[in-house]
Amino acid sequence: MAFRDALWSDMSRNRFKRIALYTTAGIGLLLVLIGLLFAVEQRRSQAETGAVLSALFSQGVLHDMDKWGAAGRTIEIVIQRNPDCRLCEGGGSEFDRRFWFGRSLKSRVSLLSDAWFAQSSRITRASFFLNSVFSTDISTDLRLPSGARAVFVKPSDLGTKTSDFEARFPNNLGYFVVSHVGLNLNKTEAILYVDLFCGGLCGGGSYVLMRKVNGMWQVVDHHDTWVS
Repeated sequence: MAFRDALWSDMSRNRFKRIALYTTAGIGLLLVLIGLLFAVEQRRSQAETGAVLSALFSQGVLHDMDKWGAAGRTIEIVIQRNPDCRLCEGGGSEFDRRFWFGRSLKSRVSLLSDAWFAQSSRITRASFFLNSVFSTDISTDLRLPSGARAVFVKPSDLGTKTSDFEARFPNNLGYFVVSHVGLNLNKTEAILYVDLFCGGLCGGGSYVLMRKVNGMWQVVDHHDTWVS
């Protein structure tokens, strides 16, 4: 009787060990697949990021630069390389509701079901979410109108004082924090999020929907989330 109980106990322990081993292996494999999916999606969208951002800044920011009296000056589009929310620290739930970079992953998933996002395909939204899971470096070549150039900077390059920033980038329009781009399968539709901080209480944030028409990216619509 004692021998049978011991044998049964050993069999139970071995079974639990196998279950634990298979569960751990399954979780590890799932994490590897998620990592591969993330890497593939990042690589797929990276090739189109430069074209999307070039069109966004050319059409949405620099379209009337000839009216600014900027003759002889090169306007600097300053873009933060690592997308995050510099104002979210200590901001609480209010910032989490307004800033894409401040939202939890659960909040981001629920946000993408909002009515405005229904203008885009589910693949575009899924790509946008997947590419924004981690705060990774954004840097690409932009083609901007003559008299403008893009400058990608690290958060530490922005300085702690407005005067430091102005001294380093005297011809700036403030600085932009841009999310990674989400694309549909044939790369004809894109979603991204943009924050602009232009000093003091000047700034705003919005989601931007773009589509490729005759081989050129066009801004279709935008959805403002905050303005100051």
